[in-house]
Amino acid sequence: MISHYNHTNRWISSFRGIWGWDDSYIYIGNMERGVDVISVADKKLDFTLRSEHMTAIPCRFDAHQKEVGMLAGATSGGQVYIWTAS
Repeated sequence: MISHYNHTNRWISSFRGIWGWDDSYIYIGNMERGVDVISVADKKLDFTLRSEHMTAIPCRFDAHQKEVGMLAGATSGGQVYIWTAS
């Protein structure tokens, strides 16, 4: 089991994690306006994606099926953030 802090109040949509492109990582938002990248093999948090431009908590995600490394995250307020592999 992988522990993840997901306590939200009634103003935030519940978190929904997604599998990455090769099913080795799970991407899920956190309460600190970041995206937790969880390693399935190690069963632990590998790292967190952060940006000073992110002003809300991301709760929904989708990975582009044909562009490996492109991840979109949306907030309950309608903002969308996109990460790309560099």
